[in-house]
Amino acid sequence: MNSTTGTAKILPVAILLSLFTIAGCNRGGASDEDDDDSGTSTSINAKVEVNVVNPRIGSLSEYRILNATSVFLLNDIVRAPIAGYINTVYVTTGQEVKPGDKLFAILTKEASVLVADTLFPSRGVITVKATQAGIIKEVDRQQGDYMQDGDQFCTIADKSSLVFMLDVPFEIHNFVVKGHPYTISLPDGETVKAQIASQIPQMDRAVQMERFILRPSASLDIPEGLIATVYIPTITGSNATILPKNAVLSDETQTDFWVMKAVHDSLAVKVPVIKGIETRDSVEIKSPAFSDNDKILVTGNYGVPDTVKIKIMKQ
Repeated sequence: MNSTTGTAKILPVAILLSLFTIAGCNRGGASDEDDDDSGTSTSINAKVEVNVVNPRIGSLSEYRILNATSVFLLNDIVRAPIAGYINTVYVTTGQEVKPGDKLFAILTKEASVLVADTLFPSRGVITVKATQAGIIKEVDRQQGDYMQDGDQFCTIADKSSLVFMLDVPFEIHNFVVKGHPYTISLPDGETVKAQIASQIPQMDRAVQMERFILRPSASLDIPEGLIATVYIPTITGSNATILPKNAVLSDETQTDFWVMKAVHDSLAVKVPVIKGIETRDSVEIKSPAFSDNDKILVTGNYGVPDTVKIKIMKQ
């Protein structure tokens, strides 16, 4: 009897110990799950580093880019004063000359026969000199050539007469205003201001272009025939809300546009916008109305959800 009673007392104790062990294991499992939740919470709380700008209020213009070609308006054609043979050529193409510089010498036909006649101390050689400053644009004859009276020897271009011929499609000719300042961009990146001096009253029938003479405000040392670009404003908006181009995002079809606006220093939200005038680096925002105190994301704004936690970087 005593042995049976002892066994009965031991069983409840073993059961209790098993229960405590199971409870301890459950607590350990709960602890592991908490650690996992903690890791997930950390990833959710990650912030995107961004840069922001404030919208600015100002004027913005949309441009048409047109070609303009450099041309010398004044060209002095030097001709032979008499018939004869070219005795000496003093100039070459591209050479700069000033008034009084020798261009060429011509030997009269008679002098070529009577070169030893002492009655002609100059031996019938006539030297032709430049009457104006400029650059030798082309030389049409060479030493030994025979020239009739009035034949062309060379052409001198007046460097101060350099202008640009601007070709303008007829549909936008009303946007080209006489006396208005325009910007000419040269192929090397240099820019120069210029004004419309006049319009040539003739239409290019093939391409339906009008020609305007664009006179640079500063002298340029460039050759004739150089093709430059001119920006003609076709639409101008005043008192416009302007953002950098990289602040405005769009869908793949370029139909919906939006910006990411910082509502406070740690959160940004998607705000749909309607664009207006657009240039190479700026966009007019017609709707909604932004103040110049708003903060709009310009970096860190691509591929983020409609609401995102942010960290604004110092600029």
